[in-house]
Parts: sequence; structure tokens; C-alpha cells
Amino acid sequence: MNPWNALPALAVAMVLAIGAVGARAADAMSSEDYVEGIIRDVIDRTIDAARDEVRRNTGIDPLERGYDPSRKYSPAPANASDETHRELQQLNAKHDRKIAKLEDELRRKLDKAEAEFEREAAKEDKPEKVEEKRGKLQEKVDKAYTKFEEKIGDENHRLEEGRDAILSKSRGG
Repeated sequence: MNPWNALPALAVAMVLAIGAVGARAADAMSSEDYVEGIIRDVIDRTIDAARDEVRRNTGIDPLERGYDPSRKYSPAPANASDETHRELQQLNAKHDRKIAKLEDELRRKLDKAEAEFEREAAKEDKPEKVEEKRGKLQEKVDKAYTKFEEKIGDENHRLEEGRDAILSKSRGG
């Protein structure tokens, strides 16, 4: 057999092998992109919502109002003492730290859920199985976010009670 005749057959075999390896790599890459898209959709969207929630629930002037949007607030009396101002500012700073802590807690839970989802999705070879995992991820994320919102509500309630107590004491009542 002439060695030159084997070269075209070898070249064709190499092209086919490289094509098959490339197709498998493209499939792997597309499944990685799919998983990453799910993470962006579920996790990143929730992180953005949490950031907005934190922004809405921090940084107020407790001399003017509290956090309950359905409540009408009376500002602190114009003649409120320096002590009242200091107590309200301390109350607000403590509240803001707690809210930031709740955001960190949520982020840790979401990071854990994301890592678990990535691990589980990597084991699956069928898109419908990855979708099942997505549903479980969404449930975990929703549960964590609901708990986050409840805790923010509790902290806001504590701030309201503290603000009312400080202002009541300031007014002599």
C-alpha cells in the first residue's frame, strides 16, 4: 500500500474526529450557558430586588418619619433636645446595620443555593432535568427572599416602636 494514499483517509478521519469533539464541546458550552442563564435569571434578579428593598428600608431621617408607608408621621418636635436627636440617630444607625446584615444573610443563602444548583445541574444531561432543578432553585430563592422581607418588616416595626418611645419621652408623654 502506498503511504500517500492513506493520507487522505487519515485527514478525513481527523476532520471527523475533530468535528465530533468540537460538537461535544459546543454542547457542553451551551449547557454551561444555559445553567448560567438560569442563575442570572433566578439569583441575580433576586439580588437586585433585595438591593432595592434595602435601599427603600435604610437611610431615612427618623426625625421626620419611620418606614411604614401606610402610616402618617409627625416629625419630631422642633424643640426636640439634642438627646432626642442623638437617640433617634442611634436608633436609625442600628436599624440600617441590621438591614445590611439581613442582606448579607440573604446573599449567603443565595450563594449556597447557586452552588448547589450548579453542582446538581452539572450531573444532568437532559434539559428537562435541569429545568426541574431550576424549579427547586426558584423555590429555595423565593423562600429565602420571603424570609428576608419578613425580617425587614420586623426590623422596621422595631424601629417604629423605638421611634415612638423616644418621641413620646421627648414630648413628656
